[in-house]
Amino acid sequence: PSSSPQLRPQLQVPEFAPAAIAADSAIGAEFLAAVRPMAHSIAHGVSPSTGVHRVVWTVDAEKLRNHERQAVSPSFELPLGGESVATRLVLFPRPPTGARGGASFKKSQGWGSVQLKCEASAGSVVFQVSVGDGARQTRGPVLHDFADHSTCGLPKGSEHWDLGRAVNKSTQTFAVCLDILPRSGA
Repeated sequence: PSSSPQLRPQLQVPEFAPAAIAADSAIGAEFLAAVRPMAHSIAHGVSPSTGVHRVVWTVDAEKLRNHERQAVSPSFELPLGGESVATRLVLFPRPPTGARGGASFKKSQGWGSVQLKCEASAGSVVFQVSVGDGARQTRGPVLHDFADHSTCGLPKGSEHWDLGRAVNKSTQTFAVCLDILPRSGA
């Protein structure tokens, strides 16, 4: 059983196949290298061996230098309750502490959080998130039920990323990686 933080106390994070959480060569570096991502693009792959769905959003680093209050990925389809459902990733800047005005990526100095937004009104998902270029530190897994809320993210205390450190200096992009993990018994 996983001892990871949960979004809602009544939800239990199911057991995972160890292979699903471990690096999966079918959707790992080979997948990312073959895609040759462009800024503001989505790549989606599924591991035939573990069933992990990996979505990689390549983000233009310019977003971190402006006064935008969010960045939204292109739409992608994820399986949820036997159907494909339109889903997006959303980046939000870390809110300022004691500063005047609202949050922006420029004010947050490139710090932000990742949210998963789904158009479904029911169904649950188990996911983990990583941000970076190349080697990534993964956070999660998190279990979320879209019947409770259409948007979810990592638990408080682990939700913020230094997105500026994730920028590839030569391409001026960074990657947000979402892994949808198979659930035991699913």
